Amino acid sequence: MRRPQVIVAVMSVAALAACTSEKPPAETETPLSPVSLTVQHLDDYVKGKPGRILLEVDNEGPYRETVDVDLSFNLKNAPKGGDGISVEYQEPKSRSWKNLHLSSKYAEGATALGGSYQVPLARGASALMLRLTPEARPTTSGQSIGITAKLRSGRRILANEHGTAPLANLQVSAESGDDYVRREGGWSEYSFSVNNRSTVDYPKIQVLAHLCKEAGDAPLDEDCESDESTSHLHVQWKTQDSWKDLDITADAPDSEPEDVNLMEVGAILNSNVSLPPGKSRIIHFRIEATSNFPKGDWGGQLQFLARSKGDKSLTAFSTGNSSFQVK
Repeated sequence: MRRPQVIVAVMSVAALAACTSEKPPAETETPLSPVSLTVQHLDDYVKGKPGRILLEVDNEGPYRETVDVDLSFNLKNAPKGGDGISVEYQEPKSRSWKNLHLSSKYAEGATALGGSYQVPLARGASALMLRLTPEARPTTSGQSIGITAKLRSGRRILANEHGTAPLANLQVSAESGDDYVRREGGWSEYSFSVNNRSTVDYPKIQVLAHLCKEAGDAPLDEDCESDESTSHLHVQWKTQDSWKDLDITADAPDSEPEDVNLMEVGAILNSNVSLPPGKSRIIHFRIEATSNFPKGDWGGQLQFLARSKGDKSLTAFSTGNSSFQVK
């Protein structure tokens, strides 16, 4: 699921000393906090599977041997009657995960759970990694877990920031894919899974596929462009009965469309599948180069999208992709 990042800047208000009519004292200013913090969600958050949360720290102040990382997770917008969450953290320079004990002590609000651990605070940029595991499936789209992260030295709050972990209703994953499409012929196969991670019954999930060219040496993003070489590829998808040809002659949009319905423009596949609660579907594709494929290096990507059409929540929308080189 292409999920938006949550980044909040740390600010403080400058305060001027009060003045008298007799002898104004020297002006003093409360310095800006030398520590900034951002909270980013990196993964899909689904029942029983840990999803990463990144805390990015920038310390322009002194090194501190120990600071407290206070965390609060608000379940107000999470599924009701669920089994809660579990949270793990990594200490700096460690690859192992430790369980974070959750209670109401560090929680902000009646619907929250919280915990705290300690780390050294290095000068400059550093990163703290968490893993959040929901223990309930979303019961509707748009549900999420609120995150509040504080860095504290004693009673002094160095940074206090907020984020969100959206709970995925739909999740697309690239299951398999060949690295190369061979000029001498032969099929290269790719498969994607569409998973219903919620308790919602989806009788009709729209699935779309786009065939894109590689954007130079840069990794492909959500933009999808075709070129002359794209038209020299033969693409099929597997139905219940057999492999079916896909039309790759339609023009793709030059950039990410503002209107979500325009995502259908240029799609080589536009179909629907049913997804009962907790179920998944595997969609198979295969690609071969035609005999007149242009010479030279060429890279492409098969992009796959699933959504509950008409649902504006990003939790009912997910994408995946497989990149390949023609060789």
